[in-house]
Formats: sequence, C-alpha cells, structure tokens
Amino acid sequence: MTAQTLVKEVKTLASLPEVTLRVTQLMESPDSTNGAIGEVIVNDPALTARLLRLANSAFAGVPHKVETVSQAISLLGRDAVRDLVLATSVASTFRGIPPHWVDMERFWLNSIACGVIARSLAFRCRIFENEPLFIAGLLHKVGRLVFYSCRPDQYRSVLELSERGEDAINEAEQRIFGFTHAELGAELLRNWRLPERLQRAVAHYLEPSKAPADHRKNAALIHVASALASHIEPSVNLEDVLSTEKTGVDKGAWELLELSLDTVPNIIQDAWIQTFEVFEIIKPSFAVIH
Repeated sequence: MTAQTLVKEVKTLASLPEVTLRVTQLMESPDSTNGAIGEVIVNDPALTARLLRLANSAFAGVPHKVETVSQAISLLGRDAVRDLVLATSVASTFRGIPPHWVDMERFWLNSIACGVIARSLAFRCRIFENEPLFIAGLLHKVGRLVFYSCRPDQYRSVLELSERGEDAINEAEQRIFGFTHAELGAELLRNWRLPERLQRAVAHYLEPSKAPADHRKNAALIHVASALASHIEPSVNLEDVLSTEKTGVDKGAWELLELSLDTVPNIIQDAWIQTFEVFEIIKPSFAVIH
C-alpha cells in the first residue's frame, strides 16, 4: 500500500465540491476577474453567508462593514477567499466519520488553531504572503481523516497509542502503513491540485529538516504551529508552552524561524479568540455539539 493508492481509493469519498474546484481554478488563473469569482460564489448561499461573516470578523481585520461578495474579495484578497472556500468544503467532505473514531469538533478546532498560529508566525517571520500557510495549517492532519475513512480497523491499533503522545502515533502510522498522515495528506492535496507549497509544507511538517531547502521554512512554521495549537485553551500553562521539550517543538525548526519565545504568549492569546471565531464561521453547527 502507498499513499497514492489510498488516496485513489478515497477519491470518490473525498471529492471537493464543484464550486470549490471552480473557485480554486479561477484563483489560479491570472486572467480571471474578481467579478467572475464572485459569480461562482453567490450561487452557493451558505458559502456567501460565511464569506461575508469572515470578512466582518476580527480574523480579517477589515475596518468597515463588508456587504457584498465583490467587496469581500477585493478587501480580503483572493488567497483569503480561497482559504474560506477550501476550509468549508473540506470540513463538509469528511463529515460522515463516526464520532467514536474521532471528535470532529476537537479535530477542526485544533486544525484551525494551527492555521491561525501559522499565519501569525509567518507575519512575525516577515513572510507577508502568509495566507497559504493558514490553509496548510488547517489541512496539516487531513491525512488522518483519510485513515479514519478508509482503514478504520487498521487505524484502531494506531489510536490505542494515543495516550503516549503524537510521536508514538506517527511512528505507528509509519510502521503499520508505511507512511504517515503527513505524507498521506500531502498526496490528497496533490490530488486536489492545490499549490505545491501547500503540499510540501504538509508533507514535511513532522520533520522540517528533511524538506527541500526552498520549502523548509514553511514546513517549520507548520511544525511549530501544530505544537502550539495543542495549547489553545483558557487554562494553558504558559511555562509549558515556552518549553520546547514539553511542546514537542523541534529546536532546529524554532531556530530556523529566528523567533523569540517571548512572542509566544501573544500568539496564543490572539489565536484563542480568532480560532473560535473562524470555527463558528466554517462549521457553525459544531457550536452545539458536545
């Protein structure tokens, strides 16, 4: 079994909606206009409503009220609009996974937190095209949803190690399947024809040092963001967060980003607010699930 064969197996199960594919294609085309993109989006009322909610949220940071899709695209930018479309679509694509396998509310909260933190870290690293890193963070563990969907019985033996931590889970994935959720997720993104920079960031986030040189910093950003995302909670002990040993952050990844640990408390505080805001926009029905 390879990641490619498993993704082919899940292709019909996890196909992105037509509106998502069309919007993504238009975003990548230099000849497309914001008007053409808006015409596709307004045909999906639910997506339109979520886009306008995002445009008027603290996450977007737009100083005045946004009332139309065309305004939202102009003010947010194409990357941010694509992020919302993808996030909404992916969350819906895997909605059928049984709750006894995975707490989907917790999964998407963690994924959104990773995306929010990755974007914040990128800004502090002076990577100003940071919107793609939000979607890379959001999708960094999507490979696990493929495992849950296609190989639930085999993955049960992986889940039995969850109390031992993330490293034990990742090692079990490699041992049982021959590849990790990171490699599987990257293959799914390739199948969806998402940009290579997203594929590489997801594929190498577990071990950023093994990423190609021109993708290493993005992989390191997702690696650090993923570790910090597990500490998005009101009662977080910031001393634990500031300890790379307790968070599981690879020291080489942190050094590559050249960031001070002093920035972490503010990142965590800002991410706490934005994560729940984006979560309620992307999947508002989750807010009533307990």
